[in-house]
Amino acid sequence: MSVDKANAKNMSESQRLQNLSEDELSVELVSSDITAFLFVEISRRYQQQIYYHCRNLLLSHDDADKVWQNANQFKGESRLRTWVYRIATNESINLIRKRKPTIDFDEAQPEMADMITEDLYLSGDDIALKLQKALCYLPFKQKLVFTLRYFEDLSYSEIAVLTSTSEGALKASYHHAVKKLEIYLSVLR
Repeated sequence: MSVDKANAKNMSESQRLQNLSEDELSVELVSSDITAFLFVEISRRYQQQIYYHCRNLLLSHDDADKVWQNANQFKGESRLRTWVYRIATNESINLIRKRKPTIDFDEAQPEMADMITEDLYLSGDDIALKLQKALCYLPFKQKLVFTLRYFEDLSYSEIAVLTSTSEGALKASYHHAVKKLEIYLSVLR
Protein backbone atom coordinates (compact mmCIF):
# COMPACT_ATOMS: atom_id res chain seq x y z
CA MET A 1 0.00 0.00 0.00
CA SER A 2 1.39 3.40 -0.91
CA VAL A 3 2.06 6.06 1.69
CA ASP A 4 -0.71 8.24 0.26
CA LYS A 5 -3.28 5.42 0.48
CA ALA A 6 -2.18 4.59 4.03
CA ASN A 7 -2.50 8.26 5.05
CA ALA A 8 -5.96 8.48 3.45
CA LYS A 9 -7.06 5.31 5.26
CA ASN A 10 -5.75 6.68 8.57
CA MET A 11 -7.55 10.00 8.02
CA SER A 12 -10.82 8.26 7.23
CA GLU A 13 -10.56 6.05 10.35
CA SER A 14 -9.80 9.06 12.50
CA GLN A 15 -12.76 10.99 11.04
CA ARG A 16 -15.07 7.98 11.46
CA LEU A 17 -14.21 7.78 15.17
CA GLN A 18 -14.65 11.53 15.63
CA ASN A 19 -18.19 11.25 14.27
CA LEU A 20 -19.24 8.52 16.71
CA SER A 21 -21.45 9.33 19.67
CA GLU A 22 -20.24 8.44 23.16
CA ASP A 23 -22.37 5.26 23.12
CA GLU A 24 -21.06 4.26 19.70
CA LEU A 25 -17.49 4.91 20.83
CA SER A 26 -18.14 2.70 23.89
CA VAL A 27 -19.32 -0.13 21.64
CA GLU A 28 -16.24 0.33 19.47
CA LEU A 29 -14.00 0.15 22.53
CA VAL A 30 -15.66 -3.02 23.84
CA SER A 31 -15.97 -4.84 20.54
CA SER A 32 -12.57 -4.25 18.98
CA ASP A 33 -8.92 -4.17 19.77
CA ILE A 34 -7.62 -0.91 21.15
CA THR A 35 -6.12 0.88 18.18
CA ALA A 36 -3.99 3.98 18.27
CA PHE A 37 -6.85 5.82 16.55
CA LEU A 38 -9.38 4.75 19.18
CA PHE A 39 -7.06 5.73 22.02
CA VAL A 40 -6.35 9.10 20.39
CA GLU A 41 -10.07 9.79 19.98
CA ILE A 42 -10.88 8.95 23.61
CA SER A 43 -7.93 11.06 24.72
CA ARG A 44 -9.04 13.93 22.50
CA ARG A 45 -12.55 13.89 23.91
CA TYR A 46 -11.71 13.62 27.59
CA GLN A 47 -8.12 14.75 28.10
CA GLN A 48 -8.80 18.31 29.22
CA GLN A 49 -11.74 17.38 31.49
CA ILE A 50 -9.82 14.54 33.11
CA TYR A 51 -6.67 16.58 33.53
CA TYR A 52 -8.60 19.28 35.41
CA HIS A 53 -10.44 16.66 37.47
CA CYS A 54 -7.13 15.08 38.51
CA ARG A 55 -5.66 18.50 39.07
CA ASN A 56 -8.51 19.37 41.45
CA LEU A 57 -7.89 16.16 43.40
CA LEU A 58 -4.09 16.13 43.35
CA LEU A 59 -3.28 19.85 43.10
CA SER A 60 -0.06 19.05 41.25
CA HIS A 61 0.42 19.52 37.51
CA ASP A 62 3.05 16.78 37.36
CA ASP A 63 0.85 14.28 39.22
CA ALA A 64 -2.24 15.06 37.14
CA ASP A 65 -0.22 14.61 33.96
CA LYS A 66 0.62 10.96 34.89
CA VAL A 67 -2.89 9.63 35.42
CA TRP A 68 -4.21 8.87 31.89
CA GLN A 69 -4.01 5.08 31.23
CA ASN A 70 -5.91 1.71 31.38
CA ALA A 71 -8.00 2.09 28.20
CA ASN A 72 -7.90 -1.66 27.54
CA GLN A 73 -9.89 -2.39 30.71
CA PHE A 74 -13.16 -0.82 29.55
CA LYS A 75 -15.92 -3.47 29.51
CA GLY A 76 -18.91 -1.30 28.59
CA GLU A 77 -20.68 -1.64 31.96
CA SER A 78 -21.06 2.12 32.36
CA ARG A 79 -21.01 5.23 30.23
CA LEU A 80 -17.59 5.91 28.75
CA ARG A 81 -17.32 9.30 30.45
CA THR A 82 -18.16 7.81 33.85
CA TRP A 83 -15.60 5.06 33.32
CA VAL A 84 -12.89 7.56 32.34
CA TYR A 85 -13.63 9.62 35.47
CA ARG A 86 -13.53 6.46 37.61
CA ILE A 87 -10.08 5.59 36.29
CA ALA A 88 -8.82 9.13 36.86
CA THR A 89 -10.27 9.26 40.37
CA ASN A 90 -8.90 5.85 41.37
CA GLU A 91 -5.47 6.62 39.92
CA SER A 92 -5.46 9.95 41.77
CA ILE A 93 -6.40 8.25 45.04
CA ASN A 94 -3.70 5.60 44.49
CA LEU A 95 -1.11 8.32 43.90
CA ILE A 96 -2.18 10.17 47.05
CA ARG A 97 -1.98 6.93 49.07
CA LYS A 98 1.47 6.21 47.65
CA ARG A 99 2.72 9.68 48.55
CA LYS A 100 0.98 9.81 51.94
CA PRO A 101 0.44 6.23 53.19
CA THR A 102 -1.07 7.44 56.47
CA ILE A 103 -3.64 9.76 54.88
CA ASP A 104 -7.11 9.67 56.37
CA PHE A 105 -9.60 10.36 53.58
CA ASP A 106 -12.26 11.27 56.14
CA GLU A 107 -10.18 14.23 57.27
CA ALA A 108 -9.38 17.50 55.56
CA GLN A 109 -5.89 18.06 54.18
CA PRO A 110 -5.21 21.76 54.90
CA GLU A 111 -1.47 21.34 54.29
CA MET A 112 -2.34 20.86 50.62
CA ALA A 113 -3.53 24.48 50.49
CA ASP A 114 0.10 25.56 50.70
CA MET A 115 0.83 23.63 47.51
CA ILE A 116 -1.61 25.85 45.63
CA THR A 117 0.28 29.01 46.51
CA GLU A 118 3.58 27.43 45.44
CA ASP A 119 2.33 25.91 42.16
CA LEU A 120 3.87 27.62 39.14
CA TYR A 121 1.34 26.11 36.71
CA LEU A 122 -1.76 27.31 38.55
CA SER A 123 -3.11 30.64 37.53
CA GLY A 124 -6.40 32.33 38.06
CA ASP A 125 -8.09 35.12 39.81
CA ASP A 126 -8.16 35.49 43.58
CA ILE A 127 -11.59 33.90 44.03
CA ALA A 128 -10.60 30.80 42.02
CA LEU A 129 -7.46 30.40 44.14
CA LYS A 130 -9.48 30.89 47.32
CA LEU A 131 -11.92 28.20 46.20
CA GLN A 132 -9.07 25.77 45.46
CA LYS A 133 -7.59 26.43 48.89
CA ALA A 134 -10.99 26.07 50.57
CA LEU A 135 -11.45 22.67 48.90
CA CYS A 136 -8.36 21.46 50.79
CA TYR A 137 -10.27 21.94 54.04
CA LEU A 138 -12.95 19.44 53.02
CA PRO A 139 -12.78 15.71 53.69
CA PHE A 140 -11.78 13.92 50.49
CA LYS A 141 -15.22 12.45 49.76
CA GLN A 142 -16.88 15.87 50.04
CA LYS A 143 -14.17 17.39 47.86
CA LEU A 144 -14.63 14.64 45.29
CA VAL A 145 -18.42 14.98 45.18
CA PHE A 146 -18.23 18.77 45.00
CA THR A 147 -15.61 18.66 42.25
CA LEU A 148 -17.55 16.15 40.15
CA ARG A 149 -20.87 17.92 40.59
CA TYR A 150 -19.81 21.59 40.48
CA PHE A 151 -16.81 21.62 38.14
CA GLU A 152 -17.48 18.56 35.98
CA ASP A 153 -21.28 18.83 35.96
CA LEU A 154 -21.80 15.09 36.44
CA SER A 155 -25.24 13.98 37.58
CA TYR A 156 -25.71 12.37 40.99
CA SER A 157 -26.47 9.09 39.23
CA GLU A 158 -23.13 9.23 37.36
CA ILE A 159 -21.28 10.08 40.57
CA ALA A 160 -23.09 7.21 42.33
CA VAL A 161 -21.76 4.76 39.74
CA LEU A 162 -18.29 6.26 39.96
CA THR A 163 -18.08 6.22 43.77
CA SER A 164 -20.37 3.27 44.64
CA THR A 165 -22.34 5.59 46.90
CA SER A 166 -26.08 6.19 47.06
CA GLU A 167 -27.47 9.32 45.45
CA GLY A 168 -28.95 10.43 48.80
CA ALA A 169 -25.55 10.21 50.50
CA LEU A 170 -23.98 12.12 47.62
CA LYS A 171 -26.55 14.89 47.86
CA ALA A 172 -25.87 15.16 51.60
CA SER A 173 -22.08 15.26 50.99
CA TYR A 174 -22.52 17.97 48.39
CA HIS A 175 -24.76 20.01 50.69
CA HIS A 176 -22.26 19.73 53.58
CA ALA A 177 -19.39 20.66 51.25
CA VAL A 178 -21.20 23.78 50.03
CA LYS A 179 -21.95 24.89 53.60
CA LYS A 180 -18.32 24.36 54.66
CA LEU A 181 -17.00 26.13 51.58
CA GLU A 182 -19.18 29.16 52.31
CA ILE A 183 -17.60 29.36 55.76
CA TYR A 184 -14.03 28.76 54.52
CA LEU A 185 -14.35 31.30 51.74
CA SER A 186 -15.49 33.94 54.19
CA VAL A 187 -12.39 33.47 56.38
CA LEU A 188 -9.61 32.56 53.92
CA ARG A 189 -7.36 35.32 52.71
